[in-house]
Amino acid sequence: MDYRNFIPFVAAFLLAFCAFWAARRTKITISRTAASRMDQFAGKDQRDLIDRLGDTLLNRLGLSLESWKHELRWAQIGGKYQTASGQPKNVGTVLGQSVIFALAGIVYIVLFHAYSPLYLLIVALAAYYPYMLLKDRAGTVRESVKRGLPEAAALVAAEMNAGNSLATAVERASTLPGPIGQILQKEIEQAHVDGALLFTQTGIPGALVKQLATLQFAPLEAFATRMDAIAERGAEGPQRMTELARDLAMEYQVTVARAAETLENKLLMPMTVFFFVPFLAAIFLPLVVNLLNTF
Repeated sequence: MDYRNFIPFVAAFLLAFCAFWAARRTKITISRTAASRMDQFAGKDQRDLIDRLGDTLLNRLGLSLESWKHELRWAQIGGKYQTASGQPKNVGTVLGQSVIFALAGIVYIVLFHAYSPLYLLIVALAAYYPYMLLKDRAGTVRESVKRGLPEAAALVAAEMNAGNSLATAVERASTLPGPIGQILQKEIEQAHVDGALLFTQTGIPGALVKQLATLQFAPLEAFATRMDAIAERGAEGPQRMTELARDLAMEYQVTVARAAETLENKLLMPMTVFFFVPFLAAIFLPLVVNLLNTF
C-alpha cells in the first residue's frame, strides 16, 4: 500500500486540530465599561500563538526537554528569547516554532504533491531549525563568556591589589559589559536576596560556586572554584588572583592559537564547494557538451 495516500488525511487532521485548538483559545466578549475592559486586558495571556502552542504541547505530552532548557538559559543571557516586556520565554517557544515549520512543510507537500524523500528531508530540517538556531545562539554566548573571563579576572586582581576585598572586587567585575558581567551581577543579586555568602567561609559553601555550577560550563565553574579557594588565602589573595588572571590569559591565547591553526582546514571544504567546484564546472562542462555533440 502506498503511504502517500495517507498523507492528505494526516495533513487534514493536523489542520483541523490546529483550527479546533485556536477556536477554543479564542474568546469573544462584549464589554461596555472601562473597568471590564481593563480587567480583560490584565487577565489576558500576552504570549503569541506560537508560545501558547508550544506550552500546550509541553503540558499535554509531558515533555521535559532539559537540554533545550539549558540551551535556552544560555541564549537568554545574551538577551534572546524574551518578550517585549523583558520577561524570559520558555522552551515552548522553540517547540512551537518547530511544529509550525513542520506543519507548513506538510501543507506544502500536500498542496503541490511533492512526495519525494527530498521534500520530507526538507520538512525534517525545517522542524529542527529552531533548535539548531537556539544552540547556535547559546554557543555564541558561551564563547563570549570564555573570552571575558581573563578580563574579569584581571579586573578582580587589580581591585584586590588596590586593597579591596574579593567580594567587592567581584561586584566591580559585575559591571563589565557582556554576558560575563550579567552572569556575575545576577548571581550577586541572588546571593544578597538569599542572605548568602559569595565565597566559602567557616564551612558554609559559597553561593557563587553553587550558582555558577548550574550553568554547566567548565571554564566558568573552574573560574568560580579557583576564586573560592583564593578567598581563603587571606593576605596571599591578591597574588593568587593575579596568577589566576595570568593563567586565564595564557589559556585563552593558546585556545586562539589552536583555532588559528585549524582555521585553514575548516575553510578548505567551503572553499572547495563554492570556488573550486564551480571553477572546474565552468572549464570542463563546455568541453563535455562539445564532446557529446560530436557523437
